[in-house]
Amino acid sequence: MKRARDIRDQLAGLLERVEIESTSNSNDLDAIKKSILSGFFPHAAKLQKNGTYGRVKHLQTVHIHPSSGLAEVVPRLVLYHELVLTTKEYMRQ
Repeated sequence: MKRARDIRDQLAGLLERVEIESTSNSNDLDAIKKSILSGFFPHAAKLQKNGTYGRVKHLQTVHIHPSSGLAEVVPRLVLYHELVLTTKEYMRQ
């Protein structure tokens, strides 16, 4: 939590320096989703017609791990933190 607080303080300082008003609306989920996606765009994957996922930025096939809660849901788009190579290239977190 200390690291998150430090990052928040840095961002607040940057906003103040360039004279941008700091506003917050925890009910604006679209803005939260857009900000997360813009930071992790290279880690986005889209469901392909053959049932696998293709990374959006690089042409690479990746998979949801069978033990994941998303394995049964099959979302159209996913955002992941890292790739783990075992028998296949699996998305994690």
